[in-house]
Amino acid sequence: MKRLVAWLRMGRPLILPGGILAYGLGLAMGYWHAGSFVWGPALAGFIVTEVTNLVAHYADEYADVDTDTLTRRTWFSGGSGVLPAGLVPGSWALRSAVVLAILAVALTAAFIAIGLLSPHAGWIVGLGLLGGWFYSMPPIQLERRGLGELDNALLGGILMPLMGYTTQVGRPTILALVALLPIFVMVLVNLLGVHWTDRQADAAVGRRSLVVITGERVRGLYHALVVFAYLLVLGLTGWILPLPVTAALLLTLPVSLWAALTFARQPSPVPSALAMAVAIAAATAGWVVAAA
Repeated sequence: MKRLVAWLRMGRPLILPGGILAYGLGLAMGYWHAGSFVWGPALAGFIVTEVTNLVAHYADEYADVDTDTLTRRTWFSGGSGVLPAGLVPGSWALRSAVVLAILAVALTAAFIAIGLLSPHAGWIVGLGLLGGWFYSMPPIQLERRGLGELDNALLGGILMPLMGYTTQVGRPTILALVALLPIFVMVLVNLLGVHWTDRQADAAVGRRSLVVITGERVRGLYHALVVFAYLLVLGLTGWILPLPVTAALLLTLPVSLWAALTFARQPSPVPSALAMAVAIAAATAGWVVAAA
C-alpha cells in the first residue's frame, strides 16, 4: 500500500489542477465561439489531456531525481520526493511514463475513430507528448538548456487550452491562439517562480534553467513579463478579447502585482502559482460571460 501511495504521489496530484484549469479555459473559449457546449468531446479531450499530463510528470520524476534530491520541496516545486526517499525504484517512474504515453496515443486514436474528437486533436496530443517528454528526458532535456520554461509555458498556456477549444469547435484557430498569449505569459511567470525555488539545486547539478542562466536579472525579467501580460490584454481587447474577458483579467492585476513584489524576496512559489491560476480562472469566467 505504501508503494502504491508513493506511485500515485509521483503523478503530482497537486499540480494536475493547473492543467484542468487550462483545459477548462479552452472549453470556455470554444463555448463562446461555437455558441453551444458538447459534453462528449469535452470529456474525451479531458481524459486524453490528463493522461498526457501524467506522462510528463512521471518522466520528470525520473529525470530530475538529482536536483529533487538537493532541493527543498514545496507544493509546486521540487518533485514528489518519492525517488529521493527511495520509496520505489526509479524504473517505476520511467515505465509509468512509457505506459501512459502509449495509453494517451491509443485513447486519442480511439476517440478520433469513433468521432468524439476531431483529427486535429491528434497532432495537439502528439506535440504535448513530445514537449512533455523532452522537457526533462534525454537526449534533448530542454529544462537543462534554458528552454524548459518556454516549453512548459507552451504546453500549459497554449496546447492544453487549445485542446479544450478544439473539442468544441473542431479545430484550433488563429484567433484562439492569439487570445491565449496573455495566459502563455502568465504561465511563464509562474514557472520562473517555481524555478527560483529550485535555483541552487539546479545549479549544483548543471540544470541550466532560465532562472539559473539569468541569475539576479531574473527579477527584471519577471516584472517585465507581468507588465507585458497585461499590456497584451489591453492590446487584444475588442478585436480578439471580448470586453468581459478583459475586465475579468484586469481584476486579477492586484494578485499579479503582489506576486511580482514578493518574487525573489521569499522562497515560496505560491504567489506566482496563485497569480497564474487566478488569471486562468478569471479568463475562463470572462469567456463564459461573453458567451451568455
